[in-house]
Amino acid sequence: MVVTAGQTSSRRSQKGRMLKKIAYYHLPAVAYAALIIGLSSMSDVHLPRVQFIEMDKVAHFCEYIIFCWLVFRSASHLHPRVGIEEASFLSLGFVALFAFGDEFYQSFVPGRTSDPADFLTDVAAAMVVVVALRLIRRRSQRVIA
Repeated sequence: MVVTAGQTSSRRSQKGRMLKKIAYYHLPAVAYAALIIGLSSMSDVHLPRVQFIEMDKVAHFCEYIIFCWLVFRSASHLHPRVGIEEASFLSLGFVALFAFGDEFYQSFVPGRTSDPADFLTDVAAAMVVVVALRLIRRRSQRVIA
């Protein structure tokens, strides 16, 4: 098989587009996951408690809202056939497994504990993101139709 200069150039530009897609859609989710693991590795993290609100739960909720959005964004660009339903289930499942693993990991970090309430907060944040994105998508489809 003979490869022409045009085919080589086309392959390079296709590879370049693929690398840009990875960097733009997938790398932020991976980097954020690494940040979460890094934060989980820190010993003796104490957040202030404000009357009825535990700042730890607020921090977990905010952290996992961002994470789930990044994972959803990545999942929805895995393949052209991945629709919002598939991306939603992939995101929710991945974030729940990651949150479970993160809490399990924290049980081995000196000065940290594993808290099932943190896991539930993380999953609740992911559910909020998935539901919100699906509602936004549904609403935008009504406007177009």
